[in-house]
Amino acid sequence: MSVARLARILIVAVVSAGAAALLAGNLPGKDAGTRAAAAAGPPTGLELLTMPTGDDPVALAVDSRGGDETYPVWLWAPASTDTNVGRIEETTVEGDVLALSGWAGDMSLGLRMSDVLLVACDRVIASVPVSQPRDDIAARHPNLTTAGWSARLALADLGPCRQPDVTAYGVARFGNVLFPVEGAVPAPAGAGGGLPAGVQLARLPDAMRSPERADAPVRVVNLDGDGIALRRCGRDQCAVIGRLPAGRQRLVILDSQSGWQLVANSGGSAGWAPTDRLYGSN
Repeated sequence: MSVARLARILIVAVVSAGAAALLAGNLPGKDAGTRAAAAAGPPTGLELLTMPTGDDPVALAVDSRGGDETYPVWLWAPASTDTNVGRIEETTVEGDVLALSGWAGDMSLGLRMSDVLLVACDRVIASVPVSQPRDDIAARHPNLTTAGWSARLALADLGPCRQPDVTAYGVARFGNVLFPVEGAVPAPAGAGGGLPAGVQLARLPDAMRSPERADAPVRVVNLDGDGIALRRCGRDQCAVIGRLPAGRQRLVILDSQSGWQLVANSGGSAGWAPTDRLYGSN
């Protein structure tokens, strides 16, 4: 997508973040116990959800949730663009688990996605971090060095609805906008059914990504001299794609990486600028 269009999407995302927080308060499963678990920090183990079985049940490690632990995808705002920010590349069915992997990130500005949401039956059933090294994607944009992701979804969590196909969306580090990830996975046989005897699910106890975790920092800076050049990536050798003029600027901070920050303003300018140039003249 164009830089100006992406910048407008990002500004709208920040403005709507407050409303998203109100909506997120009504998320299914967001009771006091769930919030306390989310605040407790990184998970320390797996929660076992066990079906009545005989001896020695098989435990399946999955990223997905089911029932009232899921929530409607419409709590997020869809990006006003058809441009994808990644792709589902590989899918395999391993018994009662659908395994997916791919990459996520915006190629126009190197906007990193922090998470990928997996959706079935119009409900978010999983969120996984975008954190795996991808040298091939980094070769296309140097800020996207860890653009890979993978997820394991229990077939039992894909439903119930008539067509529980799986789609994916990227979530950046700001706002409540979902960016589409290319590819839809047809529901495998057995989707939405129960677990067979002798099988249990092992789920991580941390909370899924939700719109209430979406705020982006906003900074007011005073730029001297001729202002600051905005670049396509966070390196001096990257192409200049815009400029912030001298004077007082209200900026949304979209990402920060290795002494550079990805910023956008209400005029539609967006790009990477050195952190010391942004704040050294305040």
